[in-house]
Amino acid sequence: MNKNKAVINTFLIVLGVFLVVSLTLAGYNSSSKIVEFSNEKPHDFQESQTERPIMVSDSELAADANLDEVVDLAVKNMQKGKESGDMNLAMNEGVMKLLAVVKKDSNNVNALKYLGLFALESGQLEKAEKRYEKLVLLQPENQEYKNKLQEIREELEHKH
Repeated sequence: MNKNKAVINTFLIVLGVFLVVSLTLAGYNSSSKIVEFSNEKPHDFQESQTERPIMVSDSELAADANLDEVVDLAVKNMQKGKESGDMNLAMNEGVMKLLAVVKKDSNNVNALKYLGLFALESGQLEKAEKRYEKLVLLQPENQEYKNKLQEIREELEHKH
């Protein structure tokens, strides 16, 4: 009898581990994620957009995509979304496109700059710091990037 209980318990443990791993991988590999926004407003989006979750989709770029054009369009979409309160436009056609550019070219200065600015605007100081660290590495002569990185670090110090 104890042998049967041991077999059943082992089977249930293995099944449980299998389910946890497979569901975790399924969620991780999903091309969309739900993003909840708190009632705090670290940006200028309209109140109605913060009350409900939005769907954020990973963005893929064509192999021959002109990255400068993608960045320009993404920035315009972020601005339009910000002005109209359309977080779906700002996130999916703005931020996610910029992330796709950086995924394709991790040294794309324009995409990094706008991702850094958006991170600052949305109160994500640690992300902004990483973006500006990379910008300073890519363009060590750019005083604007150095100054912004210093400001971010000072703000992080005061925060902690």
